Amino acid sequence: MPNAPHPPLTKRLRPGHWTVLDALTGALLTYVAWQGARDTYRVFDPHHRGYPRPTAAMFVVALAATVVVGVSVALRRRFPLSVCAAVFACWTVVVAVLGQTSMARVVGTQIVVASALLLYLVAATRNRRTALLALGAGLAGVAAARFGSGELRHNIPIALAAQTTFWAVGYAVGRHRAYAAELRAYQARDALTERTRERLRLARELHDVIAHSMSVVTVQAGYGHFVIDDHPQEAKAALTTIQAVGRDTLRELSGLLSVLREGGTDDCLPVLPAPRLGELGRLITRTAEAGVKADLRVLGRRRELPPGIELSAYRIVQEALTNVVKHAGTGECQVTVGYQESELTVEVVDDGAGAAAPSRNGQGLAGMRERVGLYGGEFSAGPLPGRGFRVAARLPMAGAEGNA
Repeated sequence: MPNAPHPPLTKRLRPGHWTVLDALTGALLTYVAWQGARDTYRVFDPHHRGYPRPTAAMFVVALAATVVVGVSVALRRRFPLSVCAAVFACWTVVVAVLGQTSMARVVGTQIVVASALLLYLVAATRNRRTALLALGAGLAGVAAARFGSGELRHNIPIALAAQTTFWAVGYAVGRHRAYAAELRAYQARDALTERTRERLRLARELHDVIAHSMSVVTVQAGYGHFVIDDHPQEAKAALTTIQAVGRDTLRELSGLLSVLREGGTDDCLPVLPAPRLGELGRLITRTAEAGVKADLRVLGRRRELPPGIELSAYRIVQEALTNVVKHAGTGECQVTVGYQESELTVEVVDDGAGAAAPSRNGQGLAGMRERVGLYGGEFSAGPLPGRGFRVAARLPMAGAEGNA
């Protein structure tokens, strides 16, 4: 994406880069601690504080501890829990063997820095229980310094502050990462749901537009073919109707499909306004041209309603009339629109095939039911006793503005 934001440096580094950085950090800590151990081995009590002379074995233990700690830092991303255990074990050995010498302070400083880095990583990448266990082990190791020299005991508060601070920062980073990942997953699910809802809405619109128009076109084409030899004028009228219906349908489809285009150009056709109940007269005229005379009856005071309510009611009447043309086998039907104080009711009744038309239970009825369900209304469709079929919907006004 050309306009994508530039990620920060930490996001651009690959796992291999982090491994190299850890190796360099471990090598630096080892070098500094190694040099400090050598210096304190030569000059073990420069300030005459009573430190004993370290033996050669103690010096070897100190050097071995610095190497183990340095390697642990280098491998902390691959084996965080194992290297934590190794560093804490080294600290126990250092306190037990070198605790009374000045060499313990030098090696201990390296171990405190390494353990802080390790606690940060464990807290940031592991679950809460594991992170707390690692923190407890680190604090217990610091407490072991009480058995060392006075200088080690004086540095306990600094070590405690370093470990708890790094652990707290790592824990906060880990929780932030988990929240960000969960938020991205939620946004992806929400976007998928929104796309699915939009596809269903467009599918309903396409079905309602095409089904009704094609029903009129099919009936008019059949009628024109039947009368073209004996009554060419009537056939011409049928072709005129087909032309008008086709032109209007193409305009509606262009308006719907323009929603799917990314961006838009100046030569795109403008999106047509959604049909409203005031246009039912035109719909009924088309239905009459298809051979079904619909009697429209309006109850209550006609008024402007939220666009979503009007569109849903219009499409329900349109689909019901399409079903009458296609399946009812009758030439008449009754359309009733009722304006109530808190709801709008729509009813389409015919005296046609009724239960003998099982194909009515298709996508059309499902689409009508979905439209009504968006507003928490009630929908029913089924055959009447004897003959006939009835479609009825109740659309409450409450919450209509939010779904419009």
